[in-house]
Amino acid sequence: VFLTARGRRFLKQRDFKVNENPKSCLYLRGQKTTPDVTQLLKDLYDMRKPLGTMLNRRRQDMHPMDDVSVVERLCTTRDMSLFCFGSSSKKRPFRLIFGRMFNQELLDSQEYSIVNYVPRSQFKKAAPVQIGAKPVVVFQGAGFDLNEELRQAKLLLLDYFRGPKAEKLSLMGIESAVVISAIDSPGEGEAPKMLFRHYRLNFRKSGTKVPRVELEELGPRFEMTVDRCKTPDPSRWKSALQVPKETKQKKEKSIFTNALGEKRGRLYMDQQNFEKIYTPHYHLKGTAKKRRKEADAASTKEAQSTVTSHTDGEFSA
Repeated sequence: VFLTARGRRFLKQRDFKVNENPKSCLYLRGQKTTPDVTQLLKDLYDMRKPLGTMLNRRRQDMHPMDDVSVVERLCTTRDMSLFCFGSSSKKRPFRLIFGRMFNQELLDSQEYSIVNYVPRSQFKKAAPVQIGAKPVVVFQGAGFDLNEELRQAKLLLLDYFRGPKAEKLSLMGIESAVVISAIDSPGEGEAPKMLFRHYRLNFRKSGTKVPRVELEELGPRFEMTVDRCKTPDPSRWKSALQVPKETKQKKEKSIFTNALGEKRGRLYMDQQNFEKIYTPHYHLKGTAKKRRKEADAASTKEAQSTVTSHTDGEFSA
């Protein structure tokens, strides 16, 4: 197949990379959506700008939990690694689906039932967050470690909200925090529930080097319950977790960390010749060496004369 230069650049951009691009999300609407579903999708899209694309067209043939082929095709066409799907039906009046892609195929997804939704438009007092700012993501509750569905939800939501990878981090550059709390003891037969909150971080003077942090709610606010989930295939999950060899840090020789976390090293040096080492008296090195030789010669001559005198006395006796 003949490819143009533009086509080769396009395929090279889609090819596997050692350092991946930031993950973008595709926002989709189902056949029926209420105003709350549409507004929640817009709120989530605003939180991830500019790493996202929202399609406002309703699609009748899209059911991600039953047939994911349409979603895979749309994500592959637009080079998206995440998708967020919202819809409404008689059985599920307010549902939201998060999913991840790997190698242009679905990796895993979860469906949530949303209740008590409050849009961002009702939180007008809080100042907006800068576009592209990286938030702090907090998961609180023992359920994220004990419940298998919540453990998968934690990985999925963390991958969604964390944004691009940052090499350096400034304290004053952190403007918002996403807090997801798990209800520790749901009732019998009830699905695990999570509370979603979004706050702005305001730094105030505290009289010390560490500022005092005040939280101001930004919205949206809602409660989400795990309804259905698709767990990843073990072989695909193992492939998705592989790390390229180029990104692994090479082990440094003769360097170790002690029990206190301090970095220590060991140096190996050749035998030192102090005659060739530079010192502040380097310019007097030749004179001092000459004087030392003269002193050694004089002491040797004196010793020899003393021995000769002793031998002469013995013969005279």
